Amino acid sequence: MPYEVIDHTADTGIRVWAPTLADLFAEACRALFEQITDLNQITETHAQTICVDGIDRTDLLINWLRGCLLEWTASQRLIRSAKIIEIRDTWLEARVFVRAFDPQKHPVFADIKAVTYHNANLSPTSNGWQGEVIFDV
Repeated sequence: MPYEVIDHTADTGIRVWAPTLADLFAEACRALFEQITDLNQITETHAQTICVDGIDRTDLLINWLRGCLLEWTASQRLIRSAKIIEIRDTWLEARVFVRAFDPQKHPVFADIKAVTYHNANLSPTSNGWQGEVIFDV
């Protein structure tokens, strides 16, 4: 499942594609954490559940990525991967596989401060779904 980095004045973002909505949300989490560190250096030590809601699918994507980013900013945990357990238009439940940050093992590429609504979108395509999100760095 591909994604690309979007250059944005003083910020950065991602454009993600996936065949299903659940896959897109999992891929967006991976893309977020690939901006933060080298995921190949993370061996997850445990899993935890994240549940979020939103007023629509785009808001849900923003809130999902904010919930994932909170693991990093508040708890110094890196997410290696995510599995969406259940997703609806305005709610999701996911398992994220995490490891505590170790500055000796985990380089920090970018310090993402926030997930923004600027130009955020989520839409169906002929091949599945596409989403776009800008991060405040």
